[in-house]
Amino acid sequence: MIDSSQRFDDLRARYAGSLKRKQQALAVAWRELAAAPGEDHLRRELQLQIHRLAGSALAYGYERIGESARAADIVLHDWDVQAPSLRGAPHELIDRLDAPVHTLLGDLDAAIRDEAQRAPADSNLRVLLIEDDPGQAVLIGAQLEARGCVVRIERGTDALWQALALWPCHAVVLDYWLRGETAAEIAAMLRRESQFAHVALVCFSIERDEQVLRAALDAGCDAALGKAEGPDRLLAVVRECVARPDRSGKTLG
Repeated sequence: MIDSSQRFDDLRARYAGSLKRKQQALAVAWRELAAAPGEDHLRRELQLQIHRLAGSALAYGYERIGESARAADIVLHDWDVQAPSLRGAPHELIDRLDAPVHTLLGDLDAAIRDEAQRAPADSNLRVLLIEDDPGQAVLIGAQLEARGCVVRIERGTDALWQALALWPCHAVVLDYWLRGETAAEIAAMLRRESQFAHVALVCFSIERDEQVLRAALDAGCDAALGKAEGPDRLLAVVRECVARPDRSGKTLG
């Protein structure tokens, strides 16, 4: 049973991993409203994102984000409660929002940088290992744990979604051939889910055929390497993939 403190730490880690996505979505919503200030649905979308940040950021200890989100939320709320005849032109709302929204985006950026700097020192690398060979699973898991990783092992995709939801991790390491499924199929499924975009995917397989490994990369894996390269190389590749600000560049291990 995971105690409440550990559960909160897991949820906070997941929230921290979502900050970049929240920042990008907010930036898009702000640009769209600034370009078309008279569109009510764009204003409502921006307000929804800001309102959610005002509540959730404070709950997870991001006070600066919460306070700047609240300031922007107040501007939008005051606009909403005014009678339309008293609001002024839509561009006036953009003028009022410009400073608080840019402050909020800056605070999000600062938090993202802080988390990136803190992660290697304050927490172990959390790796979800997908391996259907029990012997290989135990061996690889033990090798990663001996090198400072926290490892959770699953045998296939049956429990993968639940594991990712309840056990936030930095990376998923998976064999290529898995009980009728392949790393390429699993990677493609994961990459279709935006909430897992921050998770690094590494194919670690006995397979040596470069075309097969390339299929894993093309499907969304960040790297692919053979098991013969050993645990030190695996850990180096995982750390490199986790550290990438944009994991769109795929390389063979």
